[in-house]
Amino acid sequence: MSSERIISHMNADHQLALIDYLAVYAEVKPDNLLEKSVKIVKVDDKQLVIEYNLKSEETSKSFAIYWDDALEDEHVPVEQMKDIKAKLIAMAKYCAKEQGFAVKKLTKVTPPTLASGPTFFLWVVLFLNIFNPNLLRSLPLLKSVVELPYYKKFEVYSLKIALGLFAIHVGEITFFTRNYLKKYRTPLKQRLAWYGLQMFEGFHVIQRLVAETK
Repeated sequence: MSSERIISHMNADHQLALIDYLAVYAEVKPDNLLEKSVKIVKVDDKQLVIEYNLKSEETSKSFAIYWDDALEDEHVPVEQMKDIKAKLIAMAKYCAKEQGFAVKKLTKVTPPTLASGPTFFLWVVLFLNIFNPNLLRSLPLLKSVVELPYYKKFEVYSLKIALGLFAIHVGEITFFTRNYLKKYRTPLKQRLAWYGLQMFEGFHVIQRLVAETK
């Protein structure tokens, strides 16, 4: 792989890895970086040179990472240009791990699927029972259902059931989803969207998150 191809590919598709390299190897705080300024300006079989700008300074800076000095867990040697790809991948994994992050960044929100349909139907029934149970009782198609003893108990306890589900979903967000989205560096707007969906869908959101980050 030529140096031009490596530079073009990394600058276009893997800027997150470049930021991680600076955070770990150059000890530059990501919050201080102008992210769009981070780019590779030189690469060969000895080193990688990254140019960047800090928010507090107008002049550009550069940082050289020498392959022999670049810590990573796989100990990939670079002897020729063809070895650089594997080295960059190993470095990206190492730098993300050192910061407590995954190597990927999750920036999208996956909408509900058909699997969540019954869950939303349950919430509709719960809300109708809480605010106006007569609406369901008046539907001819549901007459045989609403007269069942089990349904009457369900109707009476709809508020408690809804609050219980909300509590469970808050627990899922607190103990799983929040940390998972932090690990994948999901932006605030998308995090809030995931939380909102999980308040109603529960574990379906967890399933989609895991699938999205495989």
